[in-house]
Amino acid sequence: MDRETLFNSINEKLAVNDIDGAIDLAEVAVALGESHPTLFNLCAHRLETQGDFAGSLKLLDQAHQLAPQDASILNAIGQSWLKQAAPRNALRAFAAALAYEPNFPPAHHGAGLALRALGDVAEARAAQMRAAQLDPNYPDPRGALAILALHERNWTEARAHAEAALRLDPAEPAAFLVLATLEGEAGHHEAVAKMISEGNNRPNIAPLQRAALDRLQGDALDALGRYDEAFAAYSDGAAILRAIYAPQHAGEGDEAALDLAARIHREFDNDIKTFPAPHAIPGPPVNHVFLVGFPRSGTTLLEQILASHPQVIALEEKPTLNPEITEFFLDQDSLTGLMNLSDAEIEARVAAYWARIAGYGLDVAGKTFVDKQPSMTLYLPLIAKLFPKAKIIFARRDPRDVVLSCFRRGFEMNRTTYDFADLERLSTYYAATMSLAEVYFEKLPLAFHVHSHEAMIADFDGQIAKLCEAIGLDFDVNMRNFVETAKQRDIRTPSAGQVVQGLNASGVGYWRNYERHLGPAIEILQPWIDKYGYV
Repeated sequence: MDRETLFNSINEKLAVNDIDGAIDLAEVAVALGESHPTLFNLCAHRLETQGDFAGSLKLLDQAHQLAPQDASILNAIGQSWLKQAAPRNALRAFAAALAYEPNFPPAHHGAGLALRALGDVAEARAAQMRAAQLDPNYPDPRGALAILALHERNWTEARAHAEAALRLDPAEPAAFLVLATLEGEAGHHEAVAKMISEGNNRPNIAPLQRAALDRLQGDALDALGRYDEAFAAYSDGAAILRAIYAPQHAGEGDEAALDLAARIHREFDNDIKTFPAPHAIPGPPVNHVFLVGFPRSGTTLLEQILASHPQVIALEEKPTLNPEITEFFLDQDSLTGLMNLSDAEIEARVAAYWARIAGYGLDVAGKTFVDKQPSMTLYLPLIAKLFPKAKIIFARRDPRDVVLSCFRRGFEMNRTTYDFADLERLSTYYAATMSLAEVYFEKLPLAFHVHSHEAMIADFDGQIAKLCEAIGLDFDVNMRNFVETAKQRDIRTPSAGQVVQGLNASGVGYWRNYERHLGPAIEILQPWIDKYGYV
């Protein structure tokens, strides 16, 4: 077959959407020494579907070198980065594509996906709307808009966008995920399990979407009492996530959450023989409270209860101390820098913190301000140094329920939640965090109140009254109306759906349904199960 015939054959196959046939011919052409952007792009697509992202990007880079202003190649590069969970790299590629072709719908769609992954929901929605307007027959932006509406719990809008996407393409994966989720929210668990079982092998489902479907199927099977099958589905989804995010969080030189906790413990023991005396710098007129513990220990529920008090303003897991955490904990041997801060440096950092709070639109003067950050447990010396008068609520729940819940639920991936996708590493990380917390209880000059999730379930008024007393509040009957509070707040954690269901004991001892799968985890957790008095 001569060169012209080969390229004509490839174009003919592309014209009838025979992608595999076109790729077969493209691979032959490349093997024969042909060098053309379209050939490299096609071959890269196959490598990407096989999970060889490095090989795919290498070919796409060759294509880009040959055609640096080709928006479709830059778009393909962006999509590849998205599938590797690298949204910043992806956004740069999409922006470059749009610089050359401003009205290229796929690049607007890709940019929207990247922006959403980076947390910019408003710009993500604008990008998807732009893509849909530019090409009304393009289904993917509709699927992405459905996902955005779903995360905002706007079921009507989510269904409308999903159905619009599926009318354009019955196999559009995001819309499929949304409709399956809505079926689950409606309690149609058998239908969800069947729907996902029959549709999860669609070739156009990206790995991250497949992981989400596995988790959704696990939830459906769990609701049906088919716990062994549910655990298998959760495990499949977790394995996908670990594979996707391994380059970011499991590479050589990357400090995992477990290693971070062990290092902080070691440095604190070695370097901090006596914690410095609290500073006397006056702060704003605020009753300052931090809500910490471990993810899935009931902190979201407790935050909504506190936020129902007329004198409380609560902030849910916003980055209020990230610069200080990076400087004093994420760098090796940096704790001594925190201990040696001068009063002037402390005053400047405290002022920066309150400026961030104001930047979230909160006026906390004269109120009890609750900064909810479960992951702050590792960094409690920072609170003790900057805010020695702050009260600490330490949320506690049966370690087996905590670990199982972290494993089952979907979190945004970072160095901490990456370990949540491995049950034994998660359990070891929990144990390391609790071990460090015990050291902090003993050595830090802070007022701690340990709050038991199970005790609150059994005696709501009694336990919340004790908590209020510990943080300087009077119990208020409005705190019983936390469900209404939660419905009016923007809850971005995996607990949102459960909190609005109200107070119930259904999650207490839930680990027993999965006991046969938790053996190694329970063995790791046993010292903490015993210490906290769980049976």
